[in-house]
Amino acid sequence: MKKQALAAVLIAAFSLGSALAAPGRGQAGGQARNRLRERISDLYLLRLTRALDLTEEQTARLYPLLTRSERDKADLQRGMAADLRDLRAELARERPREEALLRLTARIRQARDETRRIEADIDASLDRALTPLQRARYVIFTVEFLRGLQEKLDRVRDLGPPLKRTP
Repeated sequence: MKKQALAAVLIAAFSLGSALAAPGRGQAGGQARNRLRERISDLYLLRLTRALDLTEEQTARLYPLLTRSERDKADLQRGMAADLRDLRAELARERPREEALLRLTARIRQARDETRRIEADIDASLDRALTPLQRARYVIFTVEFLRGLQEKLDRVRDLGPPLKRTP
């Protein structure tokens, strides 16, 4: 059961991360996306601290690990989003080049594997740092946080394109 819950969390986190890492329109879009990702990460860490009732020692040990891991996963997801875009473009060609298809699919798989490795490292660190009660709360908190975040993102998307600002 624990492995299934963790797998669901990983899938949800990967899906959300992929959505946030998708390329923005121009440099401003990319910067805005990065700021959004940082704000969500900060909110996540703040709420996590409260939900798990972390001690100062646990907080000092986990914050750097989680922050670095999220940054590393974001970098991997940005690269994977670019590779997926290139793969789609290659597949749209009249005659897709086999070597390009092989190279891009290998890079995407490598990024997915590296993301899973990072998640496994996080899980192992959390298992060492948290009590059984905190681990149980972590599973519930993560699922609920990601579900709530996804619902908010869906509502924002339903509002339509953002209004243009005048200079």
